[in-house]
Amino acid sequence: MNYEKKLLERLLELYENSSFYITGTLSRRMMLTAAKESWIQERMESVEEKRQFLDTLKVLKQEGLIDYSWQKYEEGNLIDRIWLNPQLQAIEACYKRLGCVPARQKSDVLFEMIRKYHSELAAKTSTAVFLETYMEKLKASQRIGKFFTDDEKMNEDILKCLVYMENNREEQMERLMSSGLYGDSKRFEQSVKPKVLSILRHIKKQNGEDVPADEEILLEKGIVRWPEIMEFSGGISVCLRDGEVIDYRLQKYGAYINSETVKHAIEVRMEGIRKVTFIENKANYIWYLAHEKKTDELAVFHGGCYSPIKGRWFRLLYEGGKGQKEKPQYFHWSDIDIGGFRIFHRLQKSMIPELQPYKMDEGTLEIYRNDAMKIQTDSYLENLRALLENPEYACFHGVIKKMIKYGIRLEQEKIIV
Repeated sequence: MNYEKKLLERLLELYENSSFYITGTLSRRMMLTAAKESWIQERMESVEEKRQFLDTLKVLKQEGLIDYSWQKYEEGNLIDRIWLNPQLQAIEACYKRLGCVPARQKSDVLFEMIRKYHSELAAKTSTAVFLETYMEKLKASQRIGKFFTDDEKMNEDILKCLVYMENNREEQMERLMSSGLYGDSKRFEQSVKPKVLSILRHIKKQNGEDVPADEEILLEKGIVRWPEIMEFSGGISVCLRDGEVIDYRLQKYGAYINSETVKHAIEVRMEGIRKVTFIENKANYIWYLAHEKKTDELAVFHGGCYSPIKGRWFRLLYEGGKGQKEKPQYFHWSDIDIGGFRIFHRLQKSMIPELQPYKMDEGTLEIYRNDAMKIQTDSYLENLRALLENPEYACFHGVIKKMIKYGIRLEQEKIIV
C-alpha cells in the first residue's frame, strides 16, 4: 500500500470537513486514531508492512506535514494518534505532494464558472434561482457538494446544458442538442444527462411540484428523443406557412399532428366548435372520444406536462377559437390532486384565462370517494392547505377542503373504470 498517499488523503479529508477549513480558527486537531482505521490495523500484523508504515510516518513528520503519538508503553511499536500540521504552508505542501488541487481552489473555479453561466439566464427563472442558491452554499462551505463534481469539464457541460434548456423555446432532439453543445452526439446521454436530471428533479421538489418521469422533465424543456406527436379530435383545419391547408374535419375518430408540422403552422381554423376539452390522461382521452365527445367539440390530449412546441400548438388552438363568431368554452380534466391542480393552473395562467375545470369538483370526489386513494403523508396535506391560501387556486378550494377532510385524492382513471 502507498501509506503516504492514503495518510495524506485521510488527513486532508478531515481538514476539508473541519471548521478550521471554513473559519481559519483551529479548535481541534485534524487527527486520526490508528485503532479506528481498519486499513492500518489490517496490515500491522505484517512486520514488513508495519516497518513501511512507521518509516512513512517518520518521513512525513521530518518534513513538517504531520505529527503522531505512541500508545502508552508501546513507543516505537504501536501508533496511537496521527494529526495534520495546521500551518497553511504545510497543508498546501500536502496537496502538492499528492498532486491534487485543493478543495477551496476547485470551489472557487466552480463559483466563477456558475457566475458566468448564470449571467446568461433571465432573472427569477427556476434555473437562475437554483444557481444563485448553489453559489451561496458554495461560498459558505467552500466545498463542491451535490449536483456538481471535481471535474471542471463535466461541470461546464452541466452548466451549458442547464442554460440551454432554460432558454430553449423550440423542440430539439437529444442527440442534436448534444452535438451542438459538445461536438459529440452521445455526450449528453452517456455522461451529462443523469447530473442534469438530478438538478431538474431537485428544482421541482424545491418548488413543491410533483416530479414526473425523466422523459417528461426533459419534454418540458423541449428536449425529445424523437419528434413529438400531438393528438386531438375535432373539426379544425391547420394552415401552414407555404399556403397548404390540412383539413382534419373528417377524422372523427381522432387525429395526429407532429411537431415539425406545428413548427410550420401559422393558424388553426375552427368551424362550429362550442367546447374545447384538454384531457391529461391518455386512457381518459380515448374513453372520452368514445363516450362523451360531441360533434361540436374539440378534444385535446394534454399529457400532463407540455413542451414548448406543444405549448405553441395549444396557443394555436386557443387563437383559432377566437376566430369563430362565437368563442368556445375551454375545459381541462386532470386528477383531483396537487399535480392535477398545478397542470390546470399552468394552462390557465400562461394561455387560457377562461379555462374551467372538468370533473375536478366536490361532487365528483364524493361520487368516487370509495375509489379514491388515501393521502399517505402529512407533507401532502400541508401542501394542500397551502393551496387554500393561494387565490389563484380558488376554483379548487371547495374540493381541496373535501380532500383534507377525507384524506383522499382521486386519479381520473377511476372515473372511467
